[in-house]
Amino acid sequence: MSFSGGLRLTDLNDYITPGQECIKPAQVPKTGQGGGSHIKVGQAGEYYEVTKDGEETKLETASITLNDCLACSGCVTSAETVLITMQSHHELLAVLDENRRLREAAEGDRARRVVVTVAPQSLASLAHKHQLPVPSVARRLAGTLKAMGVDYVLDSAFSRDLTLVESAREFVERHRESEGRTGAGQSLPMLASWCPGWVCYAEKTHAEVLPWMSTTRSPQQAMGVVVKDYMARRLGVTPDRIYHVAIMMCYDKKLEASRSDFYSDLYKTRDVDCVVTTGEVDRMLAEKQIALADAPETALDSLTAGAAAQDGLYASAGTSAGGGLEYILSYAARALHGVSVSPEEVAAAGRGEAAHPLLQVTAVRNQADHREITLLDPATGQPALRFAAVYGFRHLQNLVRKLKSGRMGYHYVEVAACPSACANGGGQVQPADPSSAAKKEWVAATERIYVAAGPRALPEDNPALHELIRDWFGEAGLDSDAARQALHTQFHGVTAKANPLGVSW
Repeated sequence: MSFSGGLRLTDLNDYITPGQECIKPAQVPKTGQGGGSHIKVGQAGEYYEVTKDGEETKLETASITLNDCLACSGCVTSAETVLITMQSHHELLAVLDENRRLREAAEGDRARRVVVTVAPQSLASLAHKHQLPVPSVARRLAGTLKAMGVDYVLDSAFSRDLTLVESAREFVERHRESEGRTGAGQSLPMLASWCPGWVCYAEKTHAEVLPWMSTTRSPQQAMGVVVKDYMARRLGVTPDRIYHVAIMMCYDKKLEASRSDFYSDLYKTRDVDCVVTTGEVDRMLAEKQIALADAPETALDSLTAGAAAQDGLYASAGTSAGGGLEYILSYAARALHGVSVSPEEVAAAGRGEAAHPLLQVTAVRNQADHREITLLDPATGQPALRFAAVYGFRHLQNLVRKLKSGRMGYHYVEVAACPSACANGGGQVQPADPSSAAKKEWVAATERIYVAAGPRALPEDNPALHELIRDWFGEAGLDSDAARQALHTQFHGVTAKANPLGVSW
């Protein structure tokens, strides 16, 4: 199958609004004739190929799979043209119904264990919609899911702690490599790779930037391997006997879960079987006439043996992008320069509040979605580490240009395809008022709820995380080969003969 050359992005400024449409989703047969034809859109939305002689041929609608998707987000943020149907709350309900049928037929041993992990960004969005505190939303959602037949409900911020620690370790290793202490290579800048929209976009249009991508798994996929490997061993079952659902803020997370890198050929199962967006969860509650405010509260489950259930939610300093910039800068400042600066101090500096004396913050062209944070050397006052946050495709264009021209002066870049980061994910609950002003305020309010969600602690001080690392990887911990294999991934550049976007950079 081939796509029309008109398959392109129409608006790289706003990643959320339906301006980036998947244009001409039609299959164009190759005739071997010369050029001169064009595509016409009929009144009912159908597509016609029109030759230079005026002859019209109706085109068949192309079948687009997740692997074809460029993650431009237009098709998944327009309600009329949602193309992703492989993963939804209906899939979860079908598995729960099948488990119920098996148990009623006295075949409960064939039922799969259903594990649901919930992203903190999704909890913030639901808290905003239902006007409830985030911890209450987490407990009420856990109670609702368990009443529906889910076996375990976990906080995916736990795996965020795990990936923050591993990402920080990776950055320090790369920084030392760049200085020639342990080797040499294309180590810096290190680009965050938690955003699947950014990863898919880079792989399919700018493969030359992939060597700079952090190889540490995203929190979603780290939790995937935790559930399908560590948790499966604790439960005494094989990975295929667990059905793992992730509640996420973004449709692109469905694409991430479908990557072949996260599939076990041995057990024929994915680390994350199904991704359900925040909005889909909210619709599921509405369809079942469940009022979250009236739902029973149940504590979330714990992954480790240290506690039967999780009383509080895990939280980290930083924006809804995940806190990578704040934590990695703090960790690197200590490891590389002996400077004590907490993630909270980095986050406060990024918000324009009272800053650490060794931190300098610059909003690039007064843009909230592109800011720089520099750590100064305490001895010389010169820049020691330069970090940046780049959110939204408008700023990603400049990032790519600088990388390709060698003018990138950063050591680390936190990247998110959506403006305002993950609080503005395409899968989040949307405001009733569709106006731009209302949506901007809605996203800002969700971000504030996320930032204030709970007490902060350094990820390496999380006792449950220490227990998991020791039990899973033994005495070698994160330095083991098993940890490296479990917590890292790889990227795959796509070589195209023609620019699939029709965009010049």
